[in-house]
Amino acid sequence: MNILLAVLFPIIGALIIPFTKKLKGYVSILVSILSFLTVLSIYPEISNGQNIEFCMKMVFDMHIFVDKLNFIILSFVSFLNTLIVIYSIAYIKKDHLRYYPLLLLTMGFTLGSFLSGDLLTFYIFFEMTTLFSFFLVMYKGTGKARRAGFMYLVMCLTGGALILISLGSVYVQEGNFEIYNLNNSASFLFILGCLIKAGAFPLHFWLPEAHPIAPSPVSALLSGIMIKIGIYGIIRFFMTHESIYWVVIIAVSSMLFGVILALIQSDIKKILAYHSISQIGYMLLGVSISSLGIAGGLFHMINHAIFKSLLFLCMGAVIYSTGKRKIQKLGGLYKKMPYTMMTCIIASFAISGIPLFNGFVSKTIIFDSLSDTLLKIAFILTGAGTFASFCKLNKYVFFGKLPDNLKSTKEAPKLMLFSMIALAIICVLIGVFPNIVFKNLYAGVFSFWSLSHLLEMSASVILGIFIFVFGKKAGLFDIKEYNIDKIYGKFADFINLFYKNVNKIVSKDLNIYILCILLFLIILYFI
Repeated sequence: MNILLAVLFPIIGALIIPFTKKLKGYVSILVSILSFLTVLSIYPEISNGQNIEFCMKMVFDMHIFVDKLNFIILSFVSFLNTLIVIYSIAYIKKDHLRYYPLLLLTMGFTLGSFLSGDLLTFYIFFEMTTLFSFFLVMYKGTGKARRAGFMYLVMCLTGGALILISLGSVYVQEGNFEIYNLNNSASFLFILGCLIKAGAFPLHFWLPEAHPIAPSPVSALLSGIMIKIGIYGIIRFFMTHESIYWVVIIAVSSMLFGVILALIQSDIKKILAYHSISQIGYMLLGVSISSLGIAGGLFHMINHAIFKSLLFLCMGAVIYSTGKRKIQKLGGLYKKMPYTMMTCIIASFAISGIPLFNGFVSKTIIFDSLSDTLLKIAFILTGAGTFASFCKLNKYVFFGKLPDNLKSTKEAPKLMLFSMIALAIICVLIGVFPNIVFKNLYAGVFSFWSLSHLLEMSASVILGIFIFVFGKKAGLFDIKEYNIDKIYGKFADFINLFYKNVNKIVSKDLNIYILCILLFLIILYFI
């Protein structure tokens, strides 16, 4: 029962923040730390091979389950939550009464998603995270923010609806939500709903709209943590089901499509958003191949949460200090922001799979699980594109000539740097000592430092350098704007019309958010 406090502490914090006046940020840090410590408190039981499982009678039966798999996820997620809150204190300058309650509620329900022991509990937390993160995406209140927010809401609610239909099939077959031997159509719907939440290709188009428009700490939460809910749902409930194998096609498409579009972006946050699509492909590829691949996919899910959160926080620091997002308007910041530059380079090495950084060890496991030559080629090509993309990002942001209008730029505030440096240290620590995490995900022994792994990495780096040099000389990085995903233009126009009408009803008052929650719970009761 104690593990539920990890969920309750952020929720309680969100309720008391309106009464804390100027201490909102520090109350948020306190409840985040308490949530993290609550997760760590169950380590003795988990380390002895005991699983935690119980059911709470509420409006619905809430089934909670913790084993080694989700204990590791919960530990990193609750720790990341704390660092994101610390970063937010310096980054968020206004409207704290709205920001911190929504952030804490999102964090609390996200942890609940990873605690879910059956399909119904997973669905409830899935929908609650969608609701509160929707308001966070719209936090800036601009037209673009509302458009992106409603696109995010519509897509994630669609994913939730597919999962709900799948739940109905479970209940009809089994009379409960605890047995997962579904027919192919029901399992297809569940996995499809999870893939929408994860932002996998071709259901990705909400992700490069929502992640860049949100405040940078929220982007770190969305990309680093929340898109993993869909991956976790697939792993927890369907990773041994035969229908999982069609996910390989989605995985490879996401890997290649995401990295290609990341290469040709000029907005620093959109570059990272498209890389989220690509990295989700790595995870899906791992979990749909073999038991070793599942361990690699899980490991990469954790590693991606760390280095992608770090990347968004680094770019958030750049935006905070310069007010610029386009790479053409940046440059030479290594002189002004050396700590941001160093942490960003570490995160770039990690996501590119360079040895001694955490991305290398999890990508190595996934690569080893592949037996098909075409899959290995796609893997190497994606790694090359990733390395080229981050060569481009770091070159245009931190090196070259410092623009005259940025000569007064200062390093990010200390609280922001604290979170960034902490994540950078973890990237290196896991990269050097991977078994700290991996031994809890896989029972066998794995050699991370073989010659074949180094050759694969070298091939990706050399090809990545070629792509970067060729792209720079061909002028691919100098075009000011790319209008990608035109195929989804009509859908975006519909969302635009939709949000304009809903905007007449929705206000910034917290009361409207509370009413939404109550309405959701009432509907759930009658279902």
